[in-house]
Amino acid sequence: MKIYFLLSIAFLTGISFSQSKKEQIEILTNRVDSLHNVVNSERKINNDKTNQINSLNSRIVGLESDISNLNKKISGLEADKKELNNQISANKTNLTAKDKELSDLQAELTAKTDSLELLRTELTKLKPAPKPVVTNNTVSQVAQTGSYKSIKIGNQTWMTSNLNVSTFRNGEAIPEAKTNEEWKRAGKNKQPAWCYYDNDPKNGAKYGKLYNWYAVNDPRGLAPLGWHVPTDEEWTLLSDYLGGNDLAGKKMKSTSGWNSYGCKRCDGGSSQFKANCTSCKGTQSNSTDPFIGNGSNSSGFSGLPGGTRYTGGNFFEVDGYGYWWSITENGTDYAWSCYLLHSNDNLNRLYAYKAGGWSVRCLRD
Repeated sequence: MKIYFLLSIAFLTGISFSQSKKEQIEILTNRVDSLHNVVNSERKINNDKTNQINSLNSRIVGLESDISNLNKKISGLEADKKELNNQISANKTNLTAKDKELSDLQAELTAKTDSLELLRTELTKLKPAPKPVVTNNTVSQVAQTGSYKSIKIGNQTWMTSNLNVSTFRNGEAIPEAKTNEEWKRAGKNKQPAWCYYDNDPKNGAKYGKLYNWYAVNDPRGLAPLGWHVPTDEEWTLLSDYLGGNDLAGKKMKSTSGWNSYGCKRCDGGSSQFKANCTSCKGTQSNSTDPFIGNGSNSSGFSGLPGGTRYTGGNFFEVDGYGYWWSITENGTDYAWSCYLLHSNDNLNRLYAYKAGGWSVRCLRD
C-alpha cells in the first residue's frame, strides 16, 4: 500500500512537472515570437529611418551642389561688378575731363564771340557813313534804297510810311526769312530777319516790311542815317500831343484801308445785348451805325494796318491791325510797342515777343 501511494505521488508529480515544462515552453515561445515581432518592428523602423536618411542625404547633396553653383555665380557677378565699377570710375574720370574740355571750349567761344563783336563795332566805326540826300522833306540813303516822306507832329518829325529797307545802315544785308522755319530759327537764335506780309512783295509796296526786334536793335543800325526807331517814351509823347490814347488812334489812322467793324453800339457785348441793339436790331452787318475802321489822319501819320507775323511764322490781321516796334526792351524776351486797330480809335500800348514780325516807323534824330 505504501508503495502504491508512493508510486501514485511520483506519477502525479511527474505529470505536474511535465505540464509545468510545457507551459514554460509555450511562454518562452510566446516571448520569442513577441521578441521577433519587436525585432521585425524595429527593423522596419530602422529601414524607414535609413530611407529617410538616404533621402535627406540625397537632398543635402543636391542643395550643396546648388549652393556651390550659386557661389560660383556670385563670384562671377562680383567679378563683373568689380569690372563695371572700374569702368564707371574710368568713365567718371573721362566725363570730368570732357566737362573741363567743354567748359574751356565754351569760355574760348565766349571770348572769341566778344572779340568778334568788338571787331565788328570797330569796323562799323571805320566804314564811312553813306551820305544822306534830303530834298523836299524826304530822305534817301545810298545803302538803303527808297525815299521816305516825313511829317512834323508837335516837336517830333515822323516818317509817313513804314520802313522798307533790306540792308542795315552800313550796307550789310538783313536776312530775309520766307519760310516759317527760317523765321522761327531767326527768333530762336536772336538774329535779325525781315519779311513781306504773306511773303508777297506787293504788300511791301503798301505796308513796308515786317522786322523782328533783333533787326530793330542790331548795332549796324536799321534806321537810315539821321533817323532812329522811337523809344516807348517817344511813342507816348506822340500820343499825348494827339490828345491821349483814347483819341490819338483816329488821328493817326489813314482815311482808307481799314476794315469796318460791325455795329459800334453793340459790338463786343453779349448775344442778348446785340439782339436788343436799337441801332442794328441784332443784324450788326446791316447796322445804320457801323464802326468804320478808317481814321481821319488829321495828324498826317498815315497809319496803315500792315498786320503781323507771329513767332511761329504765321501771318495775321492785315487790314485790321497795325503794329510798330519801339526800341525799348521789357525783359529778356519782350519789347514795348504800340498798335492801332480797326475796332476802336485808340493808340494801344503793349509788350510783344522780340521774335515777332512788326512794322517800323522811324523818327528823326
